Amino acid sequence: MRLTSLLQCNSSWADAKLLRTRTPLLAQSAIVSQSTRVRSSRRPIGISTLMTMPSGPIKQVETSDSALADSGAKDMKAEEEEHKRMLERYAESQKIINKYSVMPTKCSDYMTILHRINSDNTSDAHRPKQPLVLKRISDSYTEAYLPFKEDLELREAYINSYGEIRIGKLLEDLDRLAGAIAYKHASDADGELAPIVFVTAAVDRIDLKAALSPNRNYRLSGTVTYVGYSSMEICIRVQAVAEPGETAELGPNLVARFTMVGRDKYTGKSSQVNPLLLEDDSQRRLVKISEQIKEFKKTVTQANLYKRPPSEEERLIIHKLWLETNKLLDDGYGPRPVLPDDMVWMGRTTMQSVTVCFPSERNVHNKIFGGYLMRLAHELSFANGSVLTQSRPSYVSLDDFSFQKPVNIGSILKLTSQVVYSEPENKTFQVAVSADVIDNIKNSTERTNTFYFNFSCPNGRVPRVVPRTYKQMMKFLEGRRRAQTGKLISKLQSEMQH
Repeated sequence: MRLTSLLQCNSSWADAKLLRTRTPLLAQSAIVSQSTRVRSSRRPIGISTLMTMPSGPIKQVETSDSALADSGAKDMKAEEEEHKRMLERYAESQKIINKYSVMPTKCSDYMTILHRINSDNTSDAHRPKQPLVLKRISDSYTEAYLPFKEDLELREAYINSYGEIRIGKLLEDLDRLAGAIAYKHASDADGELAPIVFVTAAVDRIDLKAALSPNRNYRLSGTVTYVGYSSMEICIRVQAVAEPGETAELGPNLVARFTMVGRDKYTGKSSQVNPLLLEDDSQRRLVKISEQIKEFKKTVTQANLYKRPPSEEERLIIHKLWLETNKLLDDGYGPRPVLPDDMVWMGRTTMQSVTVCFPSERNVHNKIFGGYLMRLAHELSFANGSVLTQSRPSYVSLDDFSFQKPVNIGSILKLTSQVVYSEPENKTFQVAVSADVIDNIKNSTERTNTFYFNFSCPNGRVPRVVPRTYKQMMKFLEGRRRAQTGKLISKLQSEMQH
């Protein structure tokens, strides 16, 4: 059973605890009200008592009874006030997430609106369209919270074996929040849902700027920054919540950009979304940067290796690689020298996984949730990178990619990862993960999309990845291009944060 809003039901703490294990993060923030209430009612601390704070170490406290009582009363009051403020923020954000949710809120919530794609229906053809509303950028602002410091069970669900935050889980939350922002922007003047359904068309870039700590609380917030006819670009940032005593402004730990596309709820055709009202120069600057990124992506797409041959510079790179690797190949007259330890054949960096897609991972359109696919791809790419480096790589970014085709419930999903590019001098490498749906009846496969993850491994070895065939050389060039263009997009995204 998928958890509905705990703010709207009277579930017991035991019921909420049971449901938590099967609930997406953004539907869990209300649960913290129960756990914080329990912790805030603990007894005053006496002499020489061991005190365990929610996420801090065990400390020894020795003082007088009266001083301790006064101090304990003040601390408890301050803690209760802080918890109250946090719960109010969580409750407000939870209402927005639930209202504009892209995930089913109950088991019977199967939407069939996308099945109606025939626009010849007279009732649909003459159905009056909802009038457009001029929206401000601030109107779409939506936030959610990751209260790791307060909610130990939530932290348990997000922590990996190294004591770090699972990036894959966070990718799911980002996609879910992007959908909520899109629906909120497309709502009418009263904030009610419009007859439009949104899908994640593309992820432009997801950059990790600073490491995430399981001992901090984080705010996920985002807005619409650019609007086309039926599409919109959404910028999201993940930022640590300031703790008492922290006065300096905290920079974002992660920055992400999503492109969402709207379809008419009844016909399945493109549907115009609310335009943006730009109120000042800073907002016009945001739109200008978004247009720059859009034009840059268009230029890169036009130079796609499936459409155009490599450039002159790239041809020279390929020829140099061929000359270098030819010395290491077997020409049929006996074995040639094997690759040195600091090099690896690209063909030997492949790793696969197969997953059956169950209804529990669906979105409101009865397709497999895109954030779930990103998590699976990330975890496979991490495993591949760990084997490559014989160490623990760190996530750097997810490059631009598009969701070309949806994945249906019940599909057999095959993910294939391969290290396509590396820069040993910078201790970085790139892993491409292709997603294919296997049709067991027709004995065929269909490509849905390809993810590109960038990792760094400052404390391990990053071997040079060497292509062996022409196809692998094209993969190498694609990885090289993405490494270069990704840095430019990342720079432009950073400018949007200032």
